Order: sequence, then C-alpha cells, then structure tokens
Amino acid sequence: MVGVLYAWGVNRVDDIGKVIGVVAALLGLPPLFVTAFRLQQGATGAGEALEDTADSLAEAVRHQWEAEAEVWRLNYPYPLPVAWSAADPEVTVDWAVLCEAARHVPGGPSNSTDRWADGPEGLSGSGNDIQEVFLHRVPTRRLVVLGEPGSGKTMMLVRLLLALLDPAHRDSGGAVPVLFALASFDPLSQDLRSWMIDQLIQDHPALGARAQGGGITPGRRDSTLARALVERRLVLPLFDGLDELPAALRHHALNSINEVFNARAPLVLTSRSTEYRQALAPTGGVTIVRLDGAAGIRLHPVDAETAATYLRSDAGGRHIEGADRWARVADAMHDPRSPVGQALSTPLGLFMARAVYNPRPGESTGEVANPDDLVNADFSSRTAVERHLYRAFIPAAYRPHPSRPCRWSPQQAERYLIFLARHMQYSLGGTTNLAWWQLSQSFPAHRLLAAFGLSSLFTGATTGLLTGLALGRPMLGAGAGLATGALICIATAVGLFFTPVHERTGPNAGIGWLPNPFVAVGAGAGSLAGLAVGLPFGLENGVTTAIGAGLVGGLAGGLSAHIPHASDPVSPGDLLAMDRRVFLGLWLVFGLAVGFVVGFGTHPGLGACVGLAFGAFVATGGALWWRYTTTRLLLAAQGRMPWRLMGFLADAHERRGILRRVGAVYQFRHLTLQEHLAHSEAVHRSPGVGLSPHARIESAG
Repeated sequence: MVGVLYAWGVNRVDDIGKVIGVVAALLGLPPLFVTAFRLQQGATGAGEALEDTADSLAEAVRHQWEAEAEVWRLNYPYPLPVAWSAADPEVTVDWAVLCEAARHVPGGPSNSTDRWADGPEGLSGSGNDIQEVFLHRVPTRRLVVLGEPGSGKTMMLVRLLLALLDPAHRDSGGAVPVLFALASFDPLSQDLRSWMIDQLIQDHPALGARAQGGGITPGRRDSTLARALVERRLVLPLFDGLDELPAALRHHALNSINEVFNARAPLVLTSRSTEYRQALAPTGGVTIVRLDGAAGIRLHPVDAETAATYLRSDAGGRHIEGADRWARVADAMHDPRSPVGQALSTPLGLFMARAVYNPRPGESTGEVANPDDLVNADFSSRTAVERHLYRAFIPAAYRPHPSRPCRWSPQQAERYLIFLARHMQYSLGGTTNLAWWQLSQSFPAHRLLAAFGLSSLFTGATTGLLTGLALGRPMLGAGAGLATGALICIATAVGLFFTPVHERTGPNAGIGWLPNPFVAVGAGAGSLAGLAVGLPFGLENGVTTAIGAGLVGGLAGGLSAHIPHASDPVSPGDLLAMDRRVFLGLWLVFGLAVGFVVGFGTHPGLGACVGLAFGAFVATGGALWWRYTTTRLLLAAQGRMPWRLMGFLADAHERRGILRRVGAVYQFRHLTLQEHLAHSEAVHRSPGVGLSPHARIESAG
C-alpha cells in the first residue's frame, strides 16, 4: 500500500498514514460481517452429538468431584458410614400415590417394579446403599434427603453423584448427575431452568456453544448445549441446600422445582429437617406444597462406637499413641446425655475433631492439642462443645507444619476468614457462594471509582513528568499526564453505566461480536464524535477521523460478553485470569485503534490521550477484574485481606479443608462454620465496612 501511494505521488507520512488507516479498516469490514453471519447462522460446523456432549460432561463432573472428595478426605481413613431411615410421612407423598404415579408415566417406569420397596420402611440403609435406594427402591427416582446441621447431606450427595458416574454403571449417552447449590437461586426473579443453564455454562464453559446444527453464539444462551441438555433431560439435578435459601423463598423454590421437573423427572433434594417442614407450609395460610412424586429419607446421627472407631483410625489405629488418646472421649461418647457425644455424632463434628486433635503426617502428638480437653472442660451443652470446636478449628488448620510452612499465621487467617464470612452474611445477604467478582460489593461504587481514579491520576502525572523530563519540558509532560488520568477517570465512570457485566451476572471470560442495533448506534455516535474532534483541524481531517471513529464505534457496539470453549470446568483462579485477559485486551485493542484514528486525523498527543480514555471506557465496562483488584488492594492495605487473595483461598480449600469449591466459586465447608465466623468477635474492623446498611445500624447500636 505504501509503495502504491508513493508511486501516485503521495509522499507525506501523515497523508499516507491516514489513507492506509481508512482503507485497511474498510477492507476489514467484509470479513468481519461474514464471520459474524457465519457465527449467527451456525456455519462454523455442526459440532458433536448431544449424547457425546453428555458423556464429556459426565467425565468432567466425575473428575471435578473426585478431586473435591480427595480434598475433603471423604475416603480417609475410610468412608464414614451414615445410616438413614424413611422420613416422616407428613413431609413426603403417600407411598401408594407415589407408586401409581410411577406406573402411569408415559412409556412405563424407568426402573423395574420388582425391585421397588414395599413401603417407606424399605428405604432404610447406610453407606453405599444410597445408589440402590435412589435407582431401584424409589419408584419415581425422586428423593428428598433430610438431616440435622452437619449430618452429612452434602457428603451423601457427592457419594451418590460419584456412584452414578462410575463408568461401570453409567450408560453412554445417559443423564448426567450434576450438583446444584440452591443458595444462589432466587425463585422470585429467576427461572429455575435458566438458572441451571447459567450454572452449567459458568462451571463448564464448553456448554456455552450452540447445540448440534449451530455454531457458537457468544452471549446467547437460548440455543446452547446447556439448554439442550436440560430440556432433553440429560441432566439429573442434585439440588443441595434448600435450607440455605432465605425462609421466605424456600416455598417458592419448591414450587419452581415442581413446575420445571414434573413427577416423571428424577432428582434429589437435600435440606435440614426443620427448614423443610417450614417450607412445605409457611405461615399466612399458604397452600402446602410437597415435592411431587418424591420419597424421603432422614439421616441418623453417627453412633458412638462408629464415631470412636473412626477417630482412632484417623489417628493411626488401635494401640498407636495418637489413637489411644481418644480413650476418655470414647467412654464419654457412649453416654447419650454427654454433650461431647452429641457434638461428635455428626460427620461435621468428627471432621473438626480430627482436624483439631489428630496429628497430620509428619507431626507428633506433642504438637497438637489433647482430646482430653473435650472431657476436662465443663461443657454444659452440645452447642458449647460445637462452639469450642469452631474456635479451635481455624488455628488448628493453620498451625505450623514442619515440612509445609504456611504464609499466614493462624491469627491472620482467622481475621481474613471472618471478614469473608461477614461479607457473605451481611453485604451479600447471607449467600454461601464466595465469588471473587462480588468482593467489590464490600465497598460503595464511588469509593472504588475514587481509588481507581487517584491511581490513574498519579500514574498519569508520574509518567508524564518522566516523559517531560526526558524531552526537556517537565511541566508540559506532567500536565498532559494529569489530563490523561482525568480522562481515564471520566471514561471509567461512564463505562460503569454501560457495562454488560456486573457482580450479579458474573465475570466476562471472553469477547464475541454479533450484529445488533447497537452496531448502528455505535457507528453513528463514533462518526459524530470523530467529526467533532477532527473538524477543528480541517475538513479533511474531520472526515477521516469520523470514518475511522465510526468503524471503531460500530465494532464496539457489537461486542457481546460470553464464555469461550474449555474442556474442563473452570476454577475461580482460571475465571479471574480470563477476565483479566479480557480487560487488558479490550484496553489495548480499542486504545490503539482509537488512538491511531484520532492521532492521524488530529495530533499524535491528542490521539494518545483519547485512545487511553476510550480503552478504559470499553475495558472497565467489559470486565470485572479491575473492580476486584482495586477492592483487594484496598482491603489488603487495611489488613483485612492478604495481598495474594486467590492464593489464600486456594490454600484454604486444598490444604486446610476450610473451603470447598463448587464450580467457579468457593464455599465454606459448612454453613454453620460460615455462620460462626460471621458472628465471631475476633476481627478488628472500621465501623460499617463490609456491612449492609441494616447491619451497619445494628453494629452502631
């Protein structure tokens, strides 16, 4: 292009640059629209069959939960057997009605009638019997699992999921059991099916592609593989934690499940017993709503002998020094009135007890507390013992290890975890999901903008001053830097009003482009802005800048947030890295594009300033990484969070057993642990930081 223009007699560098920029942009438009059309019409390939997608999902889910079971130490020293019996008849469907419903399903029952239980009493079992109960004894394959706090409901759900996904038992192309944590579901504002689809795409990015016969549709979820799997009943939902929803929503959640999954659709639902009863018949004369066609089981406490054997085995087995230390506790546990025995009758209590009192590999018994503390202390109730275990659990998890030193002291870790628990409990309305993109809600938006703006002004002034010193004009450089920083501040504030992503939708892991009305709006707005900027430098420059800015505006108007392909479920760290790449990519691409267009049409210095500002506008509106990073740095400066927050969370999950990972979010190991930390007084805070307005009033009181 340069050679042709020079041969035509165009030998001025600025003229050559303007012509090349405009022509290159125009030449790039046809492929852009053709590619968008192919994406829209699905011309990129038919993709794999839906049954193959289900098999791929099954493999990914199995690997995910096998790794999580390893982190939870579910099978160490051996799987803790938990027994159950039929739930109270008041909370389940009459057995005769349930059997009739299964017989009259179109196509007949999904399991053999010869293996159906004769009645609810036939649902009793323990350990691995849960697979037999769900698949064969329950005629409808719809099961409610009830239990007290810490009784092992989630643990049983994970074991059932892994049993159903065992390659030796699962049929190729069959339904895939997927665990859905109900804590993030709002039945008043969300459709259950759409919520499930969003969860699937967030945790398994490959399901964001279009179903067979179509290509990938960035940003659209109405024809995705996830929706096809859900609607074709190739996802078997395991709904965990109805009780973790606010009390006013549980009744509506049950109704939503009945509407989306009728009595023919297999599913499992877990809940605390008392909360489930309240959800069936809330106050105010509301009609009773049971889970249609569902049988129910109730988990039993772990008996004293089983609990004592489990604790001894975890310490190394009988006649080992660490195991013999449990002798007095074992004797106390056989007394049904003993607070210690009651507290250690749940899998959660046993997990915390072994974490506090059993040495880890490489430790000696002299480095850990003695279980006799549970007997020597005068605990008046089960609640007192549980509080003692909660208080001792965090320091025990972060105690120094001879071969694996920890970067955080127990006091620091406890302070960080308490802040996170309070943030989830108060700022986020009691959610159990710890999502990095929601951390910014611990500060008002104007504080984040102020912090980001001040850093932009400081960076701009410093960079401008250094550049000015190098050129011999320091004051001019500092002034230009401040002006650029101010433009970035304004662009960031404006970008917040036009952002397609926010704390409720989740982060952006990729950028797509689709034709839509905003392409015309962006092109028109860009042309007008370019004309206004370029006209003071002459008509020719004004037209050139208007054309270039219009092309850039049209491209920006067609941007759509979506999650790209990935073969495995994404972790919170992976999603953060994707969002960071989106942020930097948007700023770089659009900053350079607008900077060159404006710079060629007007002045290079003005082009640099406008390019940086427009890049900030697009980047801050298209990604959440900057909000998370700004919030993290502010909290770390105040001592509330570690500087390397994602490393801390990963360590708390993988090595300490305090957090668990569900897809792309973390959760505390148990809701009661989160509640204990949220109400703990061991954290030092400034008044009102990290609390909702209502909680700030209570704190002030």
